[in-house]
Amino acid sequence: MPLLRKLLSSWLRMGTYTRLFVPIFALIAVVVCVRYSLLIEAEAADANLRYQLDAQELGDYLNTTLKSGLALPDRAALETALAGALLLNQDASAVRLDYPGGHLEAVRSVKPEPTGPAWFQALHALQPLSRELALSTNATLEMTFEPTLPLNRVWHTVRQQAQISALNVGLIYLLLGLLIYSNKRMLARLARATDRFQAGEHGVRLPLRGTLEARALAATFNNMAQEVQALVGSLQRSQRQLGEQLAQTRSAQAQLLAEKERIEVTLASIGDAVVTTDLAGRILTFNAVAQTLTGLDEAQARGMELHQAFVLANNFGQHSLLKAMAAIYAGGAVVKAGGQSLRHLSGQVRMVEYTAAAIRDSAGRVQGSVLVFRDVSEKRHLIQQMSWQSNHDVLTGLPNRAALSSRFEQELEQARERQQLLAVCLFDLDHFQGINQGLGQAVGDEVLKQVASRLHDFAGQRHYVARLGGDEFVLLLPQMDGRGAVEQAMARLLAALALDYQCDGETVKMSASVGVALYRDGETSADQLLRHADQALYQAKITGRNRYHFFDADLDEQVRTHHNRRTEVRAALRGGEMRLYYQPKLNMRRGRIVGMEALLRWQHPERGVVGPMDFLPFVEHTDLIVDIGEWVLREALRQLQSWRGFDPDWVVSVNIAARHFQRNDFVERLTAILAEFPDVPPYMLELEILESSALSDVGHVRAIMLACQALGISFALDDFGTGYSSMSYLKRLPADVLKVDQSFVRNMLVDRDDRHLVSAVIGLARAFELGVIAEGVETVAHGALLMRLGCDLAQGFGIARPMPSAEVLPWVSAFDTAPVWQAAALLPPIAHQQSDDGAGRAQDGAALAG
Repeated sequence: MPLLRKLLSSWLRMGTYTRLFVPIFALIAVVVCVRYSLLIEAEAADANLRYQLDAQELGDYLNTTLKSGLALPDRAALETALAGALLLNQDASAVRLDYPGGHLEAVRSVKPEPTGPAWFQALHALQPLSRELALSTNATLEMTFEPTLPLNRVWHTVRQQAQISALNVGLIYLLLGLLIYSNKRMLARLARATDRFQAGEHGVRLPLRGTLEARALAATFNNMAQEVQALVGSLQRSQRQLGEQLAQTRSAQAQLLAEKERIEVTLASIGDAVVTTDLAGRILTFNAVAQTLTGLDEAQARGMELHQAFVLANNFGQHSLLKAMAAIYAGGAVVKAGGQSLRHLSGQVRMVEYTAAAIRDSAGRVQGSVLVFRDVSEKRHLIQQMSWQSNHDVLTGLPNRAALSSRFEQELEQARERQQLLAVCLFDLDHFQGINQGLGQAVGDEVLKQVASRLHDFAGQRHYVARLGGDEFVLLLPQMDGRGAVEQAMARLLAALALDYQCDGETVKMSASVGVALYRDGETSADQLLRHADQALYQAKITGRNRYHFFDADLDEQVRTHHNRRTEVRAALRGGEMRLYYQPKLNMRRGRIVGMEALLRWQHPERGVVGPMDFLPFVEHTDLIVDIGEWVLREALRQLQSWRGFDPDWVVSVNIAARHFQRNDFVERLTAILAEFPDVPPYMLELEILESSALSDVGHVRAIMLACQALGISFALDDFGTGYSSMSYLKRLPADVLKVDQSFVRNMLVDRDDRHLVSAVIGLARAFELGVIAEGVETVAHGALLMRLGCDLAQGFGIARPMPSAEVLPWVSAFDTAPVWQAAALLPPIAHQQSDDGAGRAQDGAALAG
């Protein structure tokens, strides 16, 4: 404490200008902090924008470049394009391509090092990016970016600006120090000369050197000293010298007048309003800036009371000014005041700050006051503008994500306390990217501004709208009466957003999709509500766009479950956990194995062997089913390659999913896979497609089937009879084999209708000259009845269960045609028109038993 008091006492004994060093330093420090905070934010925002745009441009470039490589397909061209992407964008750390031909990736081996210090790294808002781009229905491009180089550029700019600022501040302080030092030397010489003069050394004079002001002050002092010396001498001389002394005094007056004029010129050159008053508070001098600030000229202002000329319009402004001036006239210290509103004579109000100090004579007595008023309106406006920009989107003027976060929490807390409904609506413009690409970014920006205007008009004072970025907007609807009210609001708003947009003579049509999440009660957070709205928006997009969709918790759980299962299946495929099991196909009449059906299994590390119905439904509507299908084709052909020496006539059938089979490049991809196994003739491969998938687009399916048959591949219609087939469809589809569904075969011994269906399918196959095979043969009795109905080919548990490839050849070698199969083959055929009565079934059973 004694040290602090000593420092404070020393500081108070300093001159006014010397003491200003501390507040000036504080002001510069504050300004520098604010400036560099804004600079870092602005540079980071600019770098982030460039970073995002570069990532988008790379995605657009690769979208164009890779499509040509995928169309051939040309793996070398794809690898070259991926490697070149890392050269085009230095921020890209990895580019990965998943397509039917496999997986390609280019990873930057040497990553740039950050050049900024650790504390700077913690300030930035740039984050690693991951972009996923669907190049086609079966090809996905994934790009990852690291913001190291953008951050290095931001740091370089900040460091460069900091060096410049440090140099500027140093020069300012150097010049200010030299000025104060010169002033201090001038005042010290004046004080010493005054003390000597008061001690009786009337001949003391100040040297005429230094600055213009120092020389003027020295001249004034010397003149005064000379006059006083002469005046003292005149008291000792006669009355005769009085006239001469008076004349000398009038020379002195002229010099004082000139000095006054010089002072007035100096005051006029100062950029702030400078005013002096007498002890009564009346204005003595009034420079040009003061005239501009108040609207009064000097003649009008001179003699007016200070508070009459400088009218402070803010609360207690006038009272504070009068109080401050009274304290100064009483000998008080310097007074400073900021945030004052000064009213011009015209009524215009400007923001000012002022400093007031006493004018003292050589004895320290207060003679009046001097006030300096500074116009800070522009500075305040700049601060307000920066504050506005930190919470608003510059393009649309809507609140930005930061402002939304604060308001969102307030609305959510209010809804929680008052138990009210809060609707969170996330908007996304449909096909907006096409506007930017087709009509230009200027038109796209204009559309965004008009969309924001319509949303703002709808929101009014009750609701709240903000722009998240890009073409995404959020609308908060508090205090809604119920879901019905939200639905009505969304219908009106979507209709308003769907109206035409006029942009520089262009008529632009645009619609929007909306995801809505409702808060009713509970501890749901704002982030969770926004995620729910985003999931609902996705559902609105995939169900047709230009509509709204409410978040469904059950659907969300289902979507997450499906996503997790798809992730597990993808990992299993990549991790080599998939297996093919094979179920033999038997020509029952000849007792000979004619081929196998390849059946997919998952060798789960924990659950053991998992059947396809436990995992394929989760991926059958995604491109992952294509990857699985191509893996199955390769594994089946590889197995056929090893079995060909055992029996070159075997045919292995492979099930093909509808999404896979109906791809435009299916034939091209299948041809490439067949080329990988030149030793396997295409006739050894049979493709099974579901009847229901074949009927979705008969023309397209027929074209694919014909192209595959031209390669030598045969087709079987699986689960035939379970769909809505007709003879006209069967006629148009060039199938080779019909597979009778096991649900009919399994019960045909006890269910007359199933037996008739089996007989009908066999009859259709004969009519169209197609082969026929039955699934679900569990007993010899099933096989016997099938042969009597005209179907000799079968598969099922009664013959063999699906088995791993390693068990197939041993099982076939040990297979016994068995007399019972031969006996069943000798039974007479059943006419298709024969009725299936109880006597017939008894006769069949007796024959089999015999």
